[in-house]
Amino acid sequence: MQFGMYLVDNGVITCEEFFEALKLQLKTRPQLGALAIEKRKLNVRQVFGVLRSQCDSPDDMFGELAVKLGYLTADELAQLLHEQTVRVRPFTEIFVEAGILSGDAVEQHFRDYRRALEPAEENELSASA
Repeated sequence: MQFGMYLVDNGVITCEEFFEALKLQLKTRPQLGALAIEKRKLNVRQVFGVLRSQCDSPDDMFGELAVKLGYLTADELAQLLHEQTVRVRPFTEIFVEAGILSGDAVEQHFRDYRRALEPAEENELSASA
């Protein structure tokens, strides 16, 4: 997400293009219930039980409810959330696929982005020493 904000801040893409890419990226993230079934952490009945509970508590997150109901441990939830994050397609791919930027442009801007981060990373290292 920071790369996308870097592109907006530098006038490479518009806010609208960034949000469009973000929506596309979020669609690539597997739903936690489906992932839990795939990883054999929950069965279908348990997933529907969590979803039913979520109808009564729409502000509660699926994973939090699954832990509250005793279907998942906190560690299992953390593993599933990590897996969910790993499976999200990177912005670099999304920008190209959506036709927002060419592959060459994405590569160049990503190199520039990494270079822009280097001084900040060096300052963090020297400050913690």
